Amino acid sequence: GVSSTVPEDNFFIAMVSELTIGGVIDLVSEYVPALDTVSIPGKLGESGIYPFDKDYKTKCAGKLDGYANATTLDLECFAFFSFSPIKEQRLAFRSGDVVIPAGVALQGRLNFLGWEIAIDLAVSKTRFYINAWMDPVDLNIGGFKMRIGNRLENKVAVGGAKFLVDLQVAPSPS
Repeated sequence: GVSSTVPEDNFFIAMVSELTIGGVIDLVSEYVPALDTVSIPGKLGESGIYPFDKDYKTKCAGKLDGYANATTLDLECFAFFSFSPIKEQRLAFRSGDVVIPAGVALQGRLNFLGWEIAIDLAVSKTRFYINAWMDPVDLNIGGFKMRIGNRLENKVAVGGAKFLVDLQVAPSPS
């Protein structure tokens, strides 16, 4: 939303429930018949952008299947980027309000050929929050093999790197 008369009402938000290479090819093939014969391998077709939570399909069941029947428009059901420089914004829809936090917010998960990295970020005048994780990374450097993970199970590193910071301005003492 853009307002030239009330600058504190300005904001931007972009959100997507799921955007994959396979989904884009399917969409484009509706208009370009030659793409109907293109076969995308599973992991490549599933590569794309998803909501931060891996269990979003269960948590958001009913919310993503036609907004007319949804009870809320929950940002956790989407990968999104938002920017509201001055204050929190509230958008009213039939299916419920969307709250756009003050500052910059980014939330989502990137899948590339089955390897994933995810971020939940919020930066404002009063808070810096980042929760990020990634799948383990396997390295092979000159014949030396190494797996980077965050814990050991049966002497094998599993779970990728995790990063969490939540800094907030403390309220003024009264």
